Amino acid sequence: MRTQHAQLDLWVRRYGTNSNSYVLLEGPKSYFTSPDVDGFLAYQISAGIALIAGDPVCAPGDARRLIHDFCSAVMKPVGAYQVSPENLEAFRAEGFTDLQIGKEALFDLDQFSLCGGKMELVRAATNKARRAGVVVSEHDPFAFDADQLNEELREISREWLKSKGNRELGFVLGSLGLERQSAKRYYVARSENGTGRIEGFIVCEPIFGRSGYYLDVTRRRPDAVRGTMELLTTEILRRLRVEGYEMASMGVAPLALLDDPDLADHPLVARLMRFVYQRVDTHYDFKRLYRYKAKYHPHAWEPRYFCFSQRRLSVNVLYALIDVRKHTTVEKVFVREGLQAQVKTWKHAASFVVAFCWALLSSSW
Repeated sequence: MRTQHAQLDLWVRRYGTNSNSYVLLEGPKSYFTSPDVDGFLAYQISAGIALIAGDPVCAPGDARRLIHDFCSAVMKPVGAYQVSPENLEAFRAEGFTDLQIGKEALFDLDQFSLCGGKMELVRAATNKARRAGVVVSEHDPFAFDADQLNEELREISREWLKSKGNRELGFVLGSLGLERQSAKRYYVARSENGTGRIEGFIVCEPIFGRSGYYLDVTRRRPDAVRGTMELLTTEILRRLRVEGYEMASMGVAPLALLDDPDLADHPLVARLMRFVYQRVDTHYDFKRLYRYKAKYHPHAWEPRYFCFSQRRLSVNVLYALIDVRKHTTVEKVFVREGLQAQVKTWKHAASFVVAFCWALLSSSW
């Protein structure tokens, strides 16, 4: 297993261009390789469906071959979650149907600045946190004196998850990763001029193929100093720019900015995705998530897709996606919202589709 992990790590460093490429190395995933391709696919099997996590990790010209060999080997319906535009044609060439599921917030670090009117709110929040004595620093969780801060990170994470229904979303999301050394980078915001408690933190994953980082695991205390996360985010982007990195990602805003004309081929799913985005509000609020990322004014919103080998989305595919995401059921969502009566009238027609929308959530912000 150690040799396998080392080889997977090497491939990610060589070919990983998706923001979640490095995340593929963790969690309960299986890995497919082909003797004809230098690279791999990460996947899980649920409900008789093979679900690929992210993009194929290989040279762009080899993606179609790797997808073809995988489909031939598993002999099951296949889905691929969070596919980038660069790999979309490879899936289409293998007969996959695709559905836009959101857009990813990307930053050109050379252009990022807090100056200007459009950044006024973010700038005011960061200044407020600075005046309150919040200081951002990079934390090494494997330093000889790191145990106390590591436990504080775990405590904050546990409390944050309670506010989100005690569910750690997996599949294409990273974890704290405090159990073993990795290429993750940990940034913490501490009060009292850097000597007090941790107010919040962000764990970043490298995007080797694009000279950047993905601001992935993001946690804060419920009573954190106002402006803590804005200060953390902008300070990380500033430091990465100074270090010579080219780009950064804040991850996907699920169901936001859906503008792919191919959505017209899936009218029911498209209408329900837009309904969930506009109307459903529980622990994870899609619209609020988009607005939070949008206020930093990303330089690009790059589309992400769900690809599936069947002509239409099936119940099994939707269930499998929900299962690997370990998210909530749609009935529980609407019961919490006080809409139990409405659910009874149409849940059999739409529950799996709406649950699919919930399974699209791909950020821990």
